Amino acid sequence: MENISRLSIKYECKHTSCQVFCKKGVIELDKKSFDELSAECAEEGAFKSPSGSCRMGFMQPFQVVSITEINSEGEVKEEEVELHANDPIKILIDEHERVLELATLIEDQVRTRDLEGLWKSTRALENEIYIHSIKKEETGLFPLIQGKVPMGPGLVGIMNEDHLEFISLLHGFRCSLQEDDILDGVVGSCIANLRNHIRKENEEFFPLIMEHMTEEDKSELLELMAKIDKEHIPLTVGDRSKKELVPHSGDRDRLIQEIASVKIVSSIGGEEMCCGGH
Repeated sequence: MENISRLSIKYECKHTSCQVFCKKGVIELDKKSFDELSAECAEEGAFKSPSGSCRMGFMQPFQVVSITEINSEGEVKEEEVELHANDPIKILIDEHERVLELATLIEDQVRTRDLEGLWKSTRALENEIYIHSIKKEETGLFPLIQGKVPMGPGLVGIMNEDHLEFISLLHGFRCSLQEDDILDGVVGSCIANLRNHIRKENEEFFPLIMEHMTEEDKSELLELMAKIDKEHIPLTVGDRSKKELVPHSGDRDRLIQEIASVKIVSSIGGEEMCCGGH
């Protein structure tokens, strides 16, 4: 009987709905089946899901994260090979997952009114944004691709503005935590903007960049990102009771206006507007 190699495949479902519900998973396939399913997908590193594997009830494109080959005794034959290791754009996409996990945690903490938990998790989110968006994207990726991607400067400008917006909102929200105040509308807007930004990068901006990046570009960016990871000093949580945070000096007026306008449509602000609108 022919010895058919089996593969344990970590994957991410590409269907929009599954971005929330069942995005990641592990599936076992024999190599022949995997090759056949891969042939049905034009996208590199993707394969069609076996029937019934996706919650949507029909075959979907699955993106390979890693593959491990398993021998006939069920033991790992080769060490797991991470397919994203040499692709800086896919590494950036993977980092988005950490940001989205923090966003979900923050939403849960807002619901339970966990001030101390929010103080820590929003600092962790701030840290992820600074190393990912400001250091790796704005100082690494964007200068590298501006002259190579159609409408590059305009697209980069949009991404930079997004970064400023949710960083400003996040900082303003943390300022309010020092006063034992949870501004639901501010953090809600921050997370909504963050998720929309990640969707734009994952589904529109990054695929466009990948069409124009050379292997030399990828190597240069990988080297820079590794250097950033090595040299980055994480932001400390700090003591909420010391009330040391103030709005960024250059954005003070803008931050105050943003927080005030968003608070109007939050649960507290909306009630005030309703009662005082006669």
